[in-house]
Amino acid sequence: MQIFIGILLGISVSLTAWRLGSLSKSGAVAAALTGSLIFGLGGLPWAALLLTFFISSSALSKAFKQRKTAVNEKFSKGSRRDWAQVLANDGLGTLLVIGFAFFSGQPIIWFTYAGAMATVNADT
Repeated sequence: MQIFIGILLGISVSLTAWRLGSLSKSGAVAAALTGSLIFGLGGLPWAALLLTFFISSSALSKAFKQRKTAVNEKFSKGSRRDWAQVLANDGLGTLLVIGFAFFSGQPIIWFTYAGAMATVNADT
């Protein structure tokens, strides 16, 4: 049942983020896949951390959009995340949740995930 709920949540969150302009179409597809795995295999602790990262980084990107405009023109793809940006931010987390679910269930894997999410959030 958790897997099914995870798939629904992953798709719902990615569609909402696409409609709000935080994700491109390719980013929404990638986020639906990674989010479904993280929500479905990791449950609430993993999902809460992912949502905290995504909501806070999206809010920061929008809040400082004008300040970052000059820099974004030279170095960034903009505030709409595409599939590559989603995988860059979520790829390790997705691999970690798969390892957590299928191989060990060791708490150190969740702490590694938390560190990875903190790192990508700091980079935003």
